[in-house]
Amino acid sequence: MKHLGWLLLVFLFLTAPSASADWRWLPPKVKRVKMGIVCQENHPQCVKAAKQRMRMRYQQRIKKYHKQKLKEWKYWTSKYIPTCTWLGESGPGPEFAKFRYSIMNRGGSGARGKFQFMTRTYHAVAKYHDWSPLDQEISVRRLYWLKGTQPWSAC
Repeated sequence: MKHLGWLLLVFLFLTAPSASADWRWLPPKVKRVKMGIVCQENHPQCVKAAKQRMRMRYQQRIKKYHKQKLKEWKYWTSKYIPTCTWLGESGPGPEFAKFRYSIMNRGGSGARGKFQFMTRTYHAVAKYHDWSPLDQEISVRRLYWLKGTQPWSAC
């Protein structure tokens, strides 16, 4: 049993996270490009190959989008903010837990998310204005570096 635990740990650390679809940001709004297929007399193999190339290009654009978002997530989450900005607002537990980003204020003030932003405050510092976890992390760091801990009563 002990060896199985070590094997599982080694496997988890060796597998690198991929830049695939993630809950931390919204899916891409990439439009499919409509291309005219130029083949001699609409030869079936030529048409099939052209469609496959178009599908590959589309998948590459989506992969590039997720890679950029992952890079942005790593950049923003590496910037320091005090624990009291989120711990006092959304409770104890893992810092980047998925449930934190959708919490609504129980008091009815309209505040929401991991950092309990009021809508006007959030939109003043947000980058994408979509309430995604990535955008909330960007917003809180921008607000912290503008006003310090003043916006949070728990700090």
